Amino acid sequence: MRPGSTVLLCLLVALCGCPEGGAPWVGPAARAAVLCPADMVLVPGGVFLAGGTPDQVGIPPFVPDVPRDPRPPQQRTAAPFCIDRGEWQGGGASQAWVTWQQARVACRAQGRRLCTEDEWSKACGGPLGWMRPYGPVHVAGLCHADVEQEGSYDAVLASGDLPGCASVYGALDLEGNLSEWAEGRLAPPDPDAVMQQDPGSDETDFRMILGGTMWPGVYGSGCQARHGHPPVAPVAGDDGFRCCRDTL
Repeated sequence: MRPGSTVLLCLLVALCGCPEGGAPWVGPAARAAVLCPADMVLVPGGVFLAGGTPDQVGIPPFVPDVPRDPRPPQQRTAAPFCIDRGEWQGGGASQAWVTWQQARVACRAQGRRLCTEDEWSKACGGPLGWMRPYGPVHVAGLCHADVEQEGSYDAVLASGDLPGCASVYGALDLEGNLSEWAEGRLAPPDPDAVMQQDPGSDETDFRMILGGTMWPGVYGSGCQARHGHPPVAPVAGDDGFRCCRDTL
């Protein structure tokens, strides 16, 4: 062994990361490069915490026309997976005005899929189930989640414009900017209220949209926020998406 090789080897071992619950083999960056495409980040498998209370995510006192409540606090388990580093881009900003169906087709065209709620939640809140991707409490300005003028759709940013809005795994903009479509359904909180709001409609099929938007007072905010919209229409200027896939 050459002089200094032992020291170098020790440094490499010290820098090696460990999959959650596993043995060390290579560092996190090297693992991600091997297991995920370059524009995705690796989220290791293992147990994690998820969910929250309406107060924790800041559910506003709206008429219950769509589901908005987070799932209750709970322990979950996920297999390792890859998630897009940022939101799907279009026209110089994160792609909004997208239906669940359109988002699903776009992911499949890339050999990917919409994330499950467990995957998205872990990618955002990490193993401890943080309310924010960067930690347990809100810090103004780190993410694009403090726009006061509701309906200002031209305020959507390109994913990555705020690099401090990153999760422990390196995924960007899981908080604020746009809520993101996921694979899953939510039961309507009050089917009668839906009928009254749109007479003649029998639309009670709500698909899952995770995280808060740039407006903190609409659907709540943070990693455990969620709400639902119909899968085809209407589209909204705060609905975006990103994709997941199994590890390579």
